[in-house]
Amino acid sequence: MGYKISSLKSLPVIPGIDLYVFILGQHKWAGGYSEVIEDNFSRLAQHLGERGVIVAGHDGVRLARELSRELSTAARSNRTIHDFVAKGESLGLSILLVGTHPSHLTGDDLFLLAPIEQIERRFGSLDLFFSELCEFSENRDTSFLEKFEEREKTGRGVSDFFELKPNMFGMGINVNAIINRWRER
Repeated sequence: MGYKISSLKSLPVIPGIDLYVFILGQHKWAGGYSEVIEDNFSRLAQHLGERGVIVAGHDGVRLARELSRELSTAARSNRTIHDFVAKGESLGLSILLVGTHPSHLTGDDLFLLAPIEQIERRFGSLDLFFSELCEFSENRDTSFLEKFEEREKTGRGVSDFFELKPNMFGMGINVNAIINRWRER
């Protein structure tokens, strides 16, 4: 499924959907990553299967801001998640993977945020990322999530992808816990 929305309030809660793929950031100009995502939006919606949905805002809609306002009470009380979503807009074009509807999000749900440039570097290409994302949506193979694990860069010790758990940089994601949770399912 795929939704182009003018407000997060119009995103329905559908039983059985346990992967929401949000396209965040302003993408006013045709070309580059924005065009790749736009050109493949319908295919992604189709290939995410019955358990996944891709969500993008219409031109001018700032989903990161809406997400920070519309998070569930449990997620809103988790300052790390709230700050992460708020930071999403400053990252430029980014993808946020969430394991439940934002109004039901807790600190235990899948929550991965990465800028498109970092995704392309980590996966080799957006095409490969989208293929693996669609496979993950169908089979929940945790090897996809393992690519989001923190990898240190020489000299900086900063990961390409954010991690959402308390750490020395203030935010991060405990990907191992997410992987374990998916394996239990």
